[in-house]
Amino acid sequence: MRIREIVNAISEKLPIDIVSGQDNVGLIIGNYDDDCDKMTVAYELNTDVLNEALRAGANLIVTYHTPLFKPAKSFTSSRRYPDPLLEASRSRMNILAVHTALDVVKTGLNFDLARKIGLNNIQFLSPLPDTLVKVVVYVPASHAEEVRLAMSQAGGGRIGDYYDCSFSLEGNGTFLPGKDATPYIGTANKKETVEETRLEMLVEKPLVGNVIRKMLEGHPYEEVAYDIYPLANDSPNFGFGAIGELDGPTPIRDFLESIKRLLEVETLRVSHLPDVKTQRVSVCAGAGVPFYKDAVRKQADVYLTGDVKHHDFREARSSSAVLVDATHSGTEKFATGLIYEILGETFKDKAVIGLSKHQEQNALIV
Repeated sequence: MRIREIVNAISEKLPIDIVSGQDNVGLIIGNYDDDCDKMTVAYELNTDVLNEALRAGANLIVTYHTPLFKPAKSFTSSRRYPDPLLEASRSRMNILAVHTALDVVKTGLNFDLARKIGLNNIQFLSPLPDTLVKVVVYVPASHAEEVRLAMSQAGGGRIGDYYDCSFSLEGNGTFLPGKDATPYIGTANKKETVEETRLEMLVEKPLVGNVIRKMLEGHPYEEVAYDIYPLANDSPNFGFGAIGELDGPTPIRDFLESIKRLLEVETLRVSHLPDVKTQRVSVCAGAGVPFYKDAVRKQADVYLTGDVKHHDFREARSSSAVLVDATHSGTEKFATGLIYEILGETFKDKAVIGLSKHQEQNALIV
């Protein structure tokens, strides 16, 4: 497979285009026209991961964390202090990062963590705004179902767990074909009135191009009238964090002990520890403090994340939700395994996928 095909296939599973404006995701280093028969999955790029992939004969490393998070002014390397990004480029290794794209989907990291904790009725903690458009097309009634089906199969009309959603309204369309036109209905230089269907469908922004292309392929007109309207709705399909409920009220200390066992962390830092039972729990893997207020607003008893600072804890002590820091890497413990599963389902026999044995942590406990 070409790297371009792999990137496109991953983008259909994970919304790289949607989050690219706020995170450096996608193909970080590489050539879209390179062939790829083998790829490696890793938490983040380092020299051990790069060398492991090279020994395995892979020429694509799919990482969770992006190796180029901040703008860089130079790339230098030496035998003693090799720069993995520069060495990857010199070795013609392609690097693709998914990071936030894995965080914001229902099949992604936060929902996976919520399920492993044992939560039910899981929803996004903070749905993403400005990801939706409405596509409206005018089509003769005879072809309305064909066009609707084509748009739906291209990814349009998905609202949360509902698929193939659309709205239609009957009316009359008028047009005057020019002398050089070859109209599907009517004749040149003669005004026509045709019974048409106004077909509306919500579409996520990354899918608009494909939906429009399939709509045009199924439409009989030589010139197709359609509109694309930006929407301010929160997305039902993408969001940060997750919130749900345990099977029943659980003493908070028992719940926190279960988190330590699940994430294999020795300690947890908490804002306060009331002698209460918890049932409604919210999570955001990595550094999720900015969404703590959403957890409070949605009446979570506990909010689990990482990278919590001193003043964050102080402010949380006066709130109803217990703020828990299970470390950045602890809350992202299942990221690489999840990426491995998604790639395995996506490519099946088309590419050989390996999971790196070298998973670098942010810090060591000594």
